[in-house]
Amino acid sequence: MVSHLRDDPAIDEFATSVGEWLLRQRFGSVVPVAYRHFLWEPPPGLQLEPPHVVIELTVEDPPPPPDNWRSLPFEEQVRAWHWPEADTDAAEMAAVAYALTQEVPAGIAPLRPVTIKFLARGEAERTGLLR
Repeated sequence: MVSHLRDDPAIDEFATSVGEWLLRQRFGSVVPVAYRHFLWEPPPGLQLEPPHVVIELTVEDPPPPPDNWRSLPFEEQVRAWHWPEADTDAAEMAAVAYALTQEVPAGIAPLRPVTIKFLARGEAERTGLLR
């Protein structure tokens, strides 16, 4: 059960620890270059998920799609422009596993305290999220 008392400084330290650890890792085609984090909380009255840390992980752009990408079925065309799912899944699972080796602060989900949102470096640079 998630405590209703939130330890914001501990959550920030926890998120920074996970983010810094992620920057030192590589997960196949997923190569982290920067991160930022925030605490996600469910809207009032919708307690479907407990609060957790979201790490926006900026990574090197995905590998280019194959030359014949337009001839692929639509779902495969979409996947061709993203990182391989196995790589993003590995990064997500490793982040959760690492997070669980740390002391999970009061106020966030004890079993799944962190999730990752992947941002392409090129997109982050274009939108000013990466400096």
